[in-house]
Amino acid sequence: MKTFRTTIATLFAILFILSAVASILLFNFDRRAFDAETYQQAFERASFYNTIPALLAQSITTGTDPTQQPFGLQGIHTETWESFTRTLLPPDVLKVVGDDLLISTFAYLNMESDSIQIDLIPIKTSMMGESGAQAALVLLNSLPPCTLEQSAMIMFGMFSGDQVQLCNPPENVQPMLMPIIEGQMKATAATIPDSLTLATASLQNDPREKLATARLLMRLSLILPITLLLTLTVLTVRSLRDWLNWWGIPFLITGLITFILGLIGAPLLRTVLENTLSAQMPAYLPAFLLDFSGNFAAAMVRALLTPVGIQGIILMVIGVSMAGLGYYISRK
Repeated sequence: MKTFRTTIATLFAILFILSAVASILLFNFDRRAFDAETYQQAFERASFYNTIPALLAQSITTGTDPTQQPFGLQGIHTETWESFTRTLLPPDVLKVVGDDLLISTFAYLNMESDSIQIDLIPIKTSMMGESGAQAALVLLNSLPPCTLEQSAMIMFGMFSGDQVQLCNPPENVQPMLMPIIEGQMKATAATIPDSLTLATASLQNDPREKLATARLLMRLSLILPITLLLTLTVLTVRSLRDWLNWWGIPFLITGLITFILGLIGAPLLRTVLENTLSAQMPAYLPAFLLDFSGNFAAAMVRALLTPVGIQGIILMVIGVSMAGLGYYISRK
C-alpha cells in the first residue's frame, strides 16, 4: 500500500511540476503582455523612437513610388530624409505620441475604452514651431542652388499656392523665406486632425470578449498546481520531514526548469513573437515597422522572461532550503 501511495504521489509531483511551469508562464504573460508599461520599457531598451527617423527615411526612398513624392523632392537621399524627420519629429515628440498610443491601445484591449486613438497634437505642435521650418530648410538645402529668378518664383508660388520647382535658395534670401515657410507649415498642420481613430469596438461579436476569457483562464491556471500540491500532501505527508521533502524537491525542479526557460527560452519565443507580429501587423501601420519587428520582439521577450527567471530562482531557493532541512531532520 505504501509503494502504491508513493507511486501515485510521484505522479502527482510530476504533474505539479509540469502544471506549475505552465501556469507561471501563463500568469506572467497575462500580467505583463497586457500592460502598456511593458511595451514602453521594451521600446526604451530597443531605442525604438530613436530608430524611427532612419526607418521612415528608408521607407520614403525605397518603398514609395518616386512619382508620388512631393513635386521637386524626387531623388533626395535617404540621409536627407532622415535628417528632416529627426528635425521635425525628435525622439521626445515621438515618445509622447507612442506612449499615448500604447495607453490607448491597452485601455481598449482591457475593455476600459471602446476605441484606439492616436493623439496627433504633439506632431502638429512640432510642425507649427521652429522645428517645422528648420525641417523644411533641411530639404531645401539638399537641392541644387536657386537663381534669383527661381527664389522669386518660390516666394510668389508660396503666396499664390501654385506648384513651383523647389531649389536651395541663397543664404541671404533664406531669412526672407522663413516666415513664408513657417506659414506654409502652419497651414499644413491645420489640415491634420487632432486625433486619429485606429480601431473601434464592435457592437456584436467583440473579439475582446474572447481575449478576456483567455486571460481569465490564464489567471485560473494557478489553481491546478495548487490542487495537485494539496493532493500530494494528503497522500504522502505524515511528518514534518515528509512535508519538507515532498514540497522541497518539486519546488526545486520547478524553479530550475522555470529559470532555464527564462534564460534560454528567448530565441524560440522571439521567433514566435516576430512571426506573429509580421502576420498580424495592421495594414494601416507603416511598412517600415516590419523591419523593426525583430528588435521589438527581442525587447518584448526580455521584458516577459525576466520575471520568469527571477521567480525560478526564488522557487529554487525555497526548494533547496526545504529539501536541505528535510535531509537534516532525517539525519538527526
